Amino acid sequence: MPETVLMNLRRWAHWGRWGTITVIVFAVGWTLGQGVHSYTQSMGVFDLRRIEVRGNNILTRAEVVNAMALPLQGTVFEVDLPAIQKRVEMLKYVYGVRLGRKFPHTLYVDIVENEPLAYVAAPEYFVVSSEEEALPLPRGRFDLELPTVSGADSALTALDQGTIANHEQLQQAWLILNYIHRSFPDLFHELSELVYAKNGEVTLYMAETSTAVRLGESDLENRITMLDAFLQTVAGKRSLMDYSYIDLRYDRQVVVRERA
Repeated sequence: MPETVLMNLRRWAHWGRWGTITVIVFAVGWTLGQGVHSYTQSMGVFDLRRIEVRGNNILTRAEVVNAMALPLQGTVFEVDLPAIQKRVEMLKYVYGVRLGRKFPHTLYVDIVENEPLAYVAAPEYFVVSSEEEALPLPRGRFDLELPTVSGADSALTALDQGTIANHEQLQQAWLILNYIHRSFPDLFHELSELVYAKNGEVTLYMAETSTAVRLGESDLENRITMLDAFLQTVAGKRSLMDYSYIDLRYDRQVVVRERA
């Protein structure tokens, strides 16, 4: 037999042995894997037993879990994470969701909520978020320390639309409150109410002192900056408690009335 043919036969025999070994190893591994899988299923090692809901300050855990609509039985491997994420994202007040598995028994849900900015007084009260959304009251209760927008016309229309972007007065109120919230957080925490008069003028009321701050109809951000500058000027000598009203409707003037 020629030497070249003999070498080729030896190579084929060599690779044949390795191929056989590979098939055997694969078969044994697959059999063991199936056995382990069957064993863990029968023992319930990876059964879903716990759900961790994190980051929820407005939504209750029950609301989140109910929205997930999980099957009554199953393992953490069988949970369809993308489908559950979509369900939870449909909840009001949810800005973003992240889900994951924590072996052996736990599913965790991290929630980022929309930040409420103010209540809106209407036939049915609702909440305006920092994202300009009109949202129903959380759990139907006034349990958030927020200022209230009062006197805005046709307010309920905004709730039906789910946004305040097309409502002139509510959009203006959002701009005012968002500006105060971002630029003057201490002042924001003092706020009790933003009220629209019939002529469209805006007045702010402070929670603890009931001081009225009259802003007028236009150039409202500059008038709020004037208010902050005025309070900084009188700091240590006077406080909001000392004034029944602060009138900022006049250019470059701050008119005040002290309490008797």
